[in-house]
Amino acid sequence: MSIIKSLQALTRMDTLPWVQGATVVTLISFIYLRYNPAPYGKFTPNKGVLQAFQISSKLAWFLQECPAFLIPIHILAIYWRSFTFSANISLALFCLHYFQRSLIFPLLIKSNRKSPLAACISAFMFCCFNGWLQSKAIKETADIHRNTSLFGIGCILFIIGMFINIYSDSHLRSLASKRAGNQYLIPYAGHFKYVSAANYTGEIIEWIGFALTSQTPAAFWFAFFSASFLGLRGYQCHQFYICKIDGYPKDRSSVIPFTGF
Repeated sequence: MSIIKSLQALTRMDTLPWVQGATVVTLISFIYLRYNPAPYGKFTPNKGVLQAFQISSKLAWFLQECPAFLIPIHILAIYWRSFTFSANISLALFCLHYFQRSLIFPLLIKSNRKSPLAACISAFMFCCFNGWLQSKAIKETADIHRNTSLFGIGCILFIIGMFINIYSDSHLRSLASKRAGNQYLIPYAGHFKYVSAANYTGEIIEWIGFALTSQTPAAFWFAFFSASFLGLRGYQCHQFYICKIDGYPKDRSSVIPFTGF
């Protein structure tokens, strides 16, 4: 099938209206979150409803992330024989990320911090939607031509991004174990030499890679969503560190090295 026919097929996808709606919601959410940081982690309110209803962070990460693993792995298990090689690899990469995020990452959390139940429910609903959307989009395009060069570049970017993400999370956990009370320590290892939110940088690179491998509108929307949400979150964390940590390197970028952002 030619690239032109492939593009025409993409415009007729059942998931396209969902992608268009999700893009609008992403833009609205970005404007809101610009002035109201997502209420979890260091931005959890000290009082109010969110503070009153909390659960273990380990349990929260497992519950909220597992739909994005279980839904696509179910689709992959059923349809992998009818998928092309590139479609199988694309969905497998998505599953790999959320396998690590839902089953391995929670077990590595060393602190006893709580997570707002409302934030967990919100993330759970998003992962249900996104797991379904990415699975359906790849299933719809299982027989559509994918650019081989973009697919290869995407695989490389995904692996690099996942390595940066996992390594950065590991370094943050190591620092957290050395904290005294609410004291924050300055990370310097790996990409933290260049950015304040290296874990977010890695995940953004992952999803750009995923978009290039799957080459569906849904995947490109998710890359856009991740860059918007995580980029903004990284910027907010950067400003938080500058205010809270004496001697924090102000010339360090938030998410993108050497750009000031």
